[in-house]
Amino acid sequence: MSARFVIAAAASLFGGGLPAIAAQEAALVEAGARIARESCISCHAVEAGDGKSAGRRQTGDAPAFGAIAAMPSTTEVAIKVFLQTPHPNMPNIMLTQAEIDALTAYILDFRNR
Repeated sequence: MSARFVIAAAASLFGGGLPAIAAQEAALVEAGARIARESCISCHAVEAGDGKSAGRRQTGDAPAFGAIAAMPSTTEVAIKVFLQTPHPNMPNIMLTQAEIDALTAYILDFRNR
């Protein structure tokens, strides 16, 4: 196999899929925003898609999602583990794996704003 063939194959494989991947990521972030508005808004400040606040934080202890995303210890794995582990300062909200993935994508998206 020539190097040109390998490069052309890789470019078509990865280059053509980037818009689709970006669209999937955007849909995941929007699903996470919807979950946050439905399940998290009573304690956390939740932003609407236009950057405006969709709700107010109602307790002094719950950090805003942007603050969580900015923490150096925040990783995709850390968020997912946190959401699957009971914590005394958080209500026991039962989320599916898909909801956890979406909420994680939403929180991490604050790094791109």
